[in-house]
Amino acid sequence: MITLMGVSALKSGIFQEMMAFNAQAEEMSFHGAETAINAIVTEARSNNVMLNDLIDAGNAVTEHCVTLSAGLQDEACGAGEVIDERAALISQASSRFDSKKILVGSDADYFKDYQFVSVGTGRFVQASMPFSATNYQEWRKVGPAAGQFSDESGLTQSGREFGGE
Repeated sequence: MITLMGVSALKSGIFQEMMAFNAQAEEMSFHGAETAINAIVTEARSNNVMLNDLIDAGNAVTEHCVTLSAGLQDEACGAGEVIDERAALISQASSRFDSKKILVGSDADYFKDYQFVSVGTGRFVQASMPFSATNYQEWRKVGPAAGQFSDESGLTQSGREFGGE
């Protein structure tokens, strides 16, 4: 009877350990996806070249990879490009320009609401770790109605820039 209880307790402990591991792995992949999206939005706040590249690409998807050593890169993740010290997690994002709309609350046609879409993916490098997360984020930037993004006068800075973060 005691042996049966011991085996049952051992099985229960192993099952609980597996559940905890799976929860941690899912959480890590989720954070990998969110990190990629956050890197895109943060870069877009300060890098108008990136915004112009997304707009010029139209509906074409632009790939980005977030790495531990180089930060945000302008291509999909390759072999060995990981985000964590254990070299286990890949963090990448696909972004595209969605639309340019009238800026709500504006009586002039000088500024528009540029809307973008990013899809972040976090996954493990090893095939034996089938955990991955894909997160979708829409974001926007207020900019000039015509021409390239330019901020010499500080006109594109607004408290309404990135709603929904």
